[in-house]
Amino acid sequence: MSGKITSSGIDGVHPVQAVACGDFHCWVSAVDADDFSDALNSNMENLEWLALHSVRHQQVVGEIAAAGTVIPARFGTLFSSEQALVTNVQGRKAALQKVFSRISDADEWGVKIFAEPAPIPAVTSHARSGKEYLQQKAARLKQRPERDEAGLQEFAAELQKVAIDSAATGKVSGAQPNLQWQATFLVPRSKRKQWDQVLTEFVKKWGGTRRIEVNGPWPPYSFVSDAE
Repeated sequence: MSGKITSSGIDGVHPVQAVACGDFHCWVSAVDADDFSDALNSNMENLEWLALHSVRHQQVVGEIAAAGTVIPARFGTLFSSEQALVTNVQGRKAALQKVFSRISDADEWGVKIFAEPAPIPAVTSHARSGKEYLQQKAARLKQRPERDEAGLQEFAAELQKVAIDSAATGKVSGAQPNLQWQATFLVPRSKRKQWDQVLTEFVKKWGGTRRIEVNGPWPPYSFVSDAE
């Protein structure tokens, strides 16, 4: 990518500038050593500070990704000087070229599957006994959606046929009600139509018993760890 970045730098003061690093261009912004080096660990625990600066980081990465292929650096990646940056990048040249080859013209997409439980009658307050109340409650529990592993695996397999790569996004827990499965995918832009077709087919196939939640496109944050 060439040209100017319109988003502000990480600190909201210094601009984002390109630094030539051999075969690569690195986009950087200057920061205050006190906030981003000496006090970085404590600032990372300050949710207000972290939210403000990490959003700026994401905005810059997103702007670059919209114009070309980018390997996003982790938020908080620091170099003492421009020469230190150049030396680091040149030392990882082979790994970076391999990652660029894999993620070129591709985007990251997040996918989650939620069960859509059928409406369940409320437990009536007119139960004639404690036993009847417990029977009504047990009937409600039996109507909770079951996890269909075969169906979920089929869905994942069809997405993987379109994607270049996939990655798990953490253990499914009770934090999000009825969440059954989640993953991220690296999808070639040239296959966006096929990607959308798979999603549409399973929406129809599941007929309202499951909800597919998709977010993206994003820069390939989950697929560049081998460049670090």
